[in-house]
Amino acid sequence: MTKLREQLIRIHKKIYRQNVKLVRENLGHNPGVQIYARDYSRSLKTYEEISNKTELIKKVLAADVIFHGDYHTLKQSQLSVLRILREIKDKRDIILCLEMFHGSDQNQINRFLAGELSENMFLEKIGYAQKWPFRWRNWSPIVYFCIENKIPLLGINAVFDEVKGINSLRQRDQYSARIIAKAFIRNPGKLIYVVDGDYHVTPNHLPKQVEYLLELLGETAKNLIIFQNVEHLYWKLCSQGLEESDVLKIRENIYCVMNTMPANKIQSYLNWLDYSKDAYFPVHHDWEDDAYEDRGVMVHEMVTTLASILDLKLPQDALEKLTIYYPNDLDFMEMVHSTSGFRGQIRLIRSKIKKGEGFLLEYEYSGERAYLIYLANSNINMAAEEASHFLNAVYRGPLEASISPFDSFYRNVITECLGFFGSKFINEKRRSHTEHSIRRLLGQLKRGELKRTDPEILQVARYILQHFYLQRKTSDAEEFINKFFLQYNSQSAVSRMFSTQLGYMLGNKLYYAVKRGKFSIKRVQEYFCDPFDKPQKAFNCYLETSKRLKKV
Repeated sequence: MTKLREQLIRIHKKIYRQNVKLVRENLGHNPGVQIYARDYSRSLKTYEEISNKTELIKKVLAADVIFHGDYHTLKQSQLSVLRILREIKDKRDIILCLEMFHGSDQNQINRFLAGELSENMFLEKIGYAQKWPFRWRNWSPIVYFCIENKIPLLGINAVFDEVKGINSLRQRDQYSARIIAKAFIRNPGKLIYVVDGDYHVTPNHLPKQVEYLLELLGETAKNLIIFQNVEHLYWKLCSQGLEESDVLKIRENIYCVMNTMPANKIQSYLNWLDYSKDAYFPVHHDWEDDAYEDRGVMVHEMVTTLASILDLKLPQDALEKLTIYYPNDLDFMEMVHSTSGFRGQIRLIRSKIKKGEGFLLEYEYSGERAYLIYLANSNINMAAEEASHFLNAVYRGPLEASISPFDSFYRNVITECLGFFGSKFINEKRRSHTEHSIRRLLGQLKRGELKRTDPEILQVARYILQHFYLQRKTSDAEEFINKFFLQYNSQSAVSRMFSTQLGYMLGNKLYYAVKRGKFSIKRVQEYFCDPFDKPQKAFNCYLETSKRLKKV
């Protein structure tokens, strides 16, 4: 187990360093940013102790002003803010201050909150596309949460065109501090919740500016700073065998939430560069093809890495038979239509592309086996999952045997289990649902706490809980067939999501069991090599593995 952990950490560091190098090449030299970055690193050299979500929420509820650091291109970063707001919305009156909005646009913000402006009109009036280069869809859940819960929103950003570098950053902090201090003075007893960039919430930057202004007015505020995903703290945790920790106490009233791995955090910035036209600011232009080519190399490296971890000898010509496609490959669908091996799969392929999903296709080309991976974007989880599916396809061989819909369903469960399992070796912080999280989701729905939820997701959640109930009751295949006959025989998105999520949840547990030495990696090798073409074999494998992993 120790050897495996060390191997994983080396892999994660390698991917992280590769990504950091790419980011530095894109950013170039910016003295102002580097000074702020240095202050950020100095204030986060180490941590006092491992904490937890419960302690963090208690600290949030006891504070006067929260400074929540954000990594703008990482969706998990914004979700972290939303999760805490959901936890505290009924316990404190909140005023949310967002860097994404400018103080000069406060009237338009108020009109949008009051329902006087449509979303499109609001974004146009504040010039969102010109002022904030990051995707609205990552932030809109926070904004709509505030609308639904009548939480006031304040814009705290400003542009200082006449100054650059460190002075521009300081002036922005000073401007934001005036709005935050004024909100604190005018709203006694309310929690002022500030979301700003990681570097800005460093203690001697924005928090210090707010503290200084309040002192001038004879006021004091109890501050809490929440950082996210500090890279060198993650590597420190790895060296201590504590990398699964979710919350760290840096020191009194300074915490750090760990919700993704360093490589994934930096990858989100690279993804933003590649897809920056969606974020309004085109960056790469004529260099986009090179960027996609680099992502193809990344997938090949993941395949080689996973084969090494699983101690599987990769055939020499395997990677030569793999082609990787991206959304910018305009001839992709034409190629699919003209390839006889894809007949009968066109509808499924179109559906996956529409939903932004990645997938693996297997086919014959000039009498030989060939493979195709489609990646909807440069997301590291998607790439790692499809790399795992490719390995599985290479080792188990072509799926020629005709099997029943029941067996096909559970073969897909095992396939998705192995895909998720492999992706965890590349990004250990990737999360799947658990039985507890699904019960919580349905409970929130029942209490009316979820106002906008995809009905397909809710249906799948119910199926999964019913499946778990039946698993605890029996291992008789006939009872499962009687219960889920329609789902086994359906080609719908709900049925595919049902089998996929069962596989993800099993793969998540399998990863931790292997990592902790509680499940033989030799057994996982057998799963990768098995075509599961015998009646009930995949079903029995699922039940047996689930039972063994029950306490993981």
